Amino acid sequence: MSFRQNHRDGSVERQRKAIQYEKGDFDKIKALMNNYQDLILENQMVLDELEQECQEKINENMAYALQYMDAYDYRMNLGKLKKEVNNIILIYGLCDMVNRAMTLVKYFTPNVGSEYYDVLYGCFCRHRKMTDMEIMLELGMSRASFYRKKKAALRYLGYYFFEIVVPQSANKRYKPSFPETEEEI
Repeated sequence: MSFRQNHRDGSVERQRKAIQYEKGDFDKIKALMNNYQDLILENQMVLDELEQECQEKINENMAYALQYMDAYDYRMNLGKLKKEVNNIILIYGLCDMVNRAMTLVKYFTPNVGSEYYDVLYGCFCRHRKMTDMEIMLELGMSRASFYRKKKAALRYLGYYFFEIVVPQSANKRYKPSFPETEEEI
């Protein structure tokens, strides 16, 4: 069997599984993606706040502060900083996993992967929220076509995310780096 034939058979099998994707799992990925953009925007605000706190307390950026954290703990709220950095690491892990699943949608969804990727990106991954109508106009799709593609794209994303990316990520280190201790007052 040639590589091309084997790849085509794998694509057909992935398509069949994604189409049959269970309703509960579809609801999970839909809920995850509906909250994903808010999480990313909020995370950026937290990063900006931490950067500002570092500038105010030690007159240096956060990278410098993290590099020399022990030397500066008497001037910073170290407990809060460790907690926020741990949260950032976990959010980074989620972002990486979603990006990998989005890449699988784009390159391994037969015939329409690029379109599905564009729909998902427009709906969930922008730096600012857009209405569905704005995304439809940008992509040049009718309302019915947009919602049909959005639903199908979420099914593929859910399949790739829960069946491929999550199991592959089980051994990755998206765990908090710093032990959280009670804050000293």
